[in-house]
Amino acid sequence: METTDITTDMASTVGVTNLSELTLGGCTQEVLDFEPSCREFLEIMGLGGWALLGLATITYVTLLVVFTDTVIHVIKYCHVQYKETTAIVLTVYPVLGLCSYLGLLFQKANLFLDAAAQLWFAFCMYQFLTLTLKYFGGETRFVEKAKGTVMPWRSPPCCCWPCCICLCPKGPISKKQIRFVKILVMQHPWVQLVFSILGLTLWLEGWYTHTEVSATDAYIYIFVASSVSFLFGLWAFIVGFKASLPQLQEFHYTPKIITFQLCLVFLRLQALIVNSILVPSGAIPCLPPLSPRVFANVILNSLLLGQLLVLVIVARHYYKLPTRSPILETQEAGQEKTNSGHHLKNGVVVVKVEEKVNGLPSSNEPEQENLLP
Repeated sequence: METTDITTDMASTVGVTNLSELTLGGCTQEVLDFEPSCREFLEIMGLGGWALLGLATITYVTLLVVFTDTVIHVIKYCHVQYKETTAIVLTVYPVLGLCSYLGLLFQKANLFLDAAAQLWFAFCMYQFLTLTLKYFGGETRFVEKAKGTVMPWRSPPCCCWPCCICLCPKGPISKKQIRFVKILVMQHPWVQLVFSILGLTLWLEGWYTHTEVSATDAYIYIFVASSVSFLFGLWAFIVGFKASLPQLQEFHYTPKIITFQLCLVFLRLQALIVNSILVPSGAIPCLPPLSPRVFANVILNSLLLGQLLVLVIVARHYYKLPTRSPILETQEAGQEKTNSGHHLKNGVVVVKVEEKVNGLPSSNEPEQENLLP
């Protein structure tokens, strides 16, 4: 009875009577357009499909366990100033992993899942920039610690743009430049959201086909526009972390930013190589009834799920290492001043001037306020 139901679904989708006709008919247009449901995919893959599903389930459950352990540690031991932001940044691993896991099972939903993964990563990218500023103790502390240095505007991917040579600020780091960086990073999630909604709407109308490069299809135009937004956001993100790198080594900033950026490489660059180069060139074969595009989705989702597990394990190690708090650092500096005979009073450094009477310090003399250089 179940086989009959699957065959009926196939007939209504691609106009054939059963899966065997797709298999024997060669790599026809019907095969290229065929997107199997979850039951159809597992039936076609057979024992290999169930083994792949079991391995993917174990991988994702392990990823969730590692993520949960890391977040519990962050909530318990991280300073309250950046506890919440750190937890949000760490969600990039389970959310992208969930999209990959569901993408293995539900081939028809890959368009929605890809849009959701890219949107969440864009949001986490802004949160990571916010976390960077919180490590400094805010924009003011950032400007103070980076005093005299210049923002590395000529950074990839926009390092060779002629407009950057003429228009990029050349003065020392200021709050205005920091806010400009934040705006460029923040625009990407919103632009990505708008284009995701637009793409899904046009897909329902039949005007948008994922990975279809054609002048009559909306995909290429939405892809180019969203890519421009992404490049500006990535450029500002790289500028921000390169300016922060020398001052934040005590926060283990380098491995944290590397594990985060590798998510971007695996999510976007890996998919771009497979869908734009390997599939059109025939490197991924057509094995009816599954098309090269379906095989590409299986490969990408499987790879990304395994890569995310490795990244979350590495991230767990570095996020659980002890770090100093910017507030504690300020308190320690103030304590050092107090111990050396200075303290703060109404924002002015006060020096206790002691006069000796008969060789003994006088305790009745008032404090004199002097502004230290």
